[in-house]
Amino acid sequence: MPRILNKQNVLPVVLLAFLSSGVSAQTLELQYSGTLTQTSRQGESPAPVKQFELYTILSPSKSGQECFHLVTERGSGGWAWPERFGIAEIGDTNRRTGGRPPHVLHSHDGVKYPVETPLPLFEFADRLAANANWTSGKLEYVVKRQTEVAGKQCWEVEATDNFGRRQKFFVEQNGPLLVAAERRVFMGRGDEFMLRVSLSGSRTLDAAEAARTQSAVAALRTLQTGLERSEGTTKPELSATQIETTSAALPELVEKTEGLPLNKLVVAMSRDVTAQSQRAGDVTSLQKKFVGQPLPDFVLPTLKGAQLDSASLRGKITVLHFWEYQGEPLEEPYGQVGYLDFLLTRRGRLGVNAIGVAVNEGLAKPETQAAAKRSVRKLRDFMNLGYPIALDGGSLIKQLGDPRQLDASLPLWVVVGPDGKIADYHVGVFPINPDEGLRDLDAVIVRLLRDQRSTGN
Repeated sequence: MPRILNKQNVLPVVLLAFLSSGVSAQTLELQYSGTLTQTSRQGESPAPVKQFELYTILSPSKSGQECFHLVTERGSGGWAWPERFGIAEIGDTNRRTGGRPPHVLHSHDGVKYPVETPLPLFEFADRLAANANWTSGKLEYVVKRQTEVAGKQCWEVEATDNFGRRQKFFVEQNGPLLVAAERRVFMGRGDEFMLRVSLSGSRTLDAAEAARTQSAVAALRTLQTGLERSEGTTKPELSATQIETTSAALPELVEKTEGLPLNKLVVAMSRDVTAQSQRAGDVTSLQKKFVGQPLPDFVLPTLKGAQLDSASLRGKITVLHFWEYQGEPLEEPYGQVGYLDFLLTRRGRLGVNAIGVAVNEGLAKPETQAAAKRSVRKLRDFMNLGYPIALDGGSLIKQLGDPRQLDASLPLWVVVGPDGKIADYHVGVFPINPDEGLRDLDAVIVRLLRDQRSTGN
């Protein structure tokens, strides 16, 4: 196991009292270092595929303790800042009673996998004794021995299931503090990894530090809640509303985190919001440039082998949805294509068209065209899409500004009116209302339908 970097080999008496008592008036700061390493029959890879640091704050609560956690990652994949932190609620018996435990996010074969890391308090600390064993769920726990880890006396605990050892824990003998742990993790088609964490620092905060830290944590949590991002979101892009919300919260966060480890997170937030605000301004310029202008002339093949051209759209309201339609990796915002299909079902009888435009440079190259088409077809069949999909190797989206050139992300939604002019230009995902679907897009279409009815065209 990695050596613990804490300079003290013996935890302070007040810290031991904190860990032994379950609920305490003390606030504890813990830091863990971790790695994720791929393994095979030949053994572990010489270098980890991911390294991370886990910063946690244990604070007393009415029902036990709150564990604030912040992860900093290096390697393939990683959370956007709104998902890098959170709170797990721990009851009097050291078991998690609510909230979300810490996770790292690793990209493997193009797919993002959230990997849970252990909480700093071992939930079965009350059962630790020589040769003890117990079962919880599908896991059987066995206390193997007493051992020393980086100068600390620990219980070594193994947890196994029907497939062999899956987890190992090293728990401080004087309390429930987790000193180190390792766990087998599987991704993709059974590819195996080893997750390891070890304590690298610990200290009890004095009353003033605890008050400041808890105030900063509360402000971060208020912002996180106000962003209204779905749990486990892996996309870094913020909506215009989320950028505005974050910008408004930053001055208070800068003040509250000054001199605290949490300030590094706030600095990263500030840089990201500044960059995304710049992109948003650039996208707004694109909107102003294209809205009200005629749709460029084009001819594109469809997935079914037909031809789609701009002239065929005249006299109709048409939604063009530009996106990387592909079957792998199947990740958000793929769900929005289903809501577009739902919208077409509602408005299609009124003469509204929806066309998906699969954007992929591979479609323009003979050697990669077949594979690109297969991927598009796989997503279409998986989502059972009813609207046609045109294939764009890059020619049409370039005529429409290609927001990717501004470091913005697809999808791009272009709504064309019956007169052939662009009525709306939207970059990025739409907020989803489960009952109403793409409400903002539908509002644009309803407005165009009313205009069409009032003019008799």
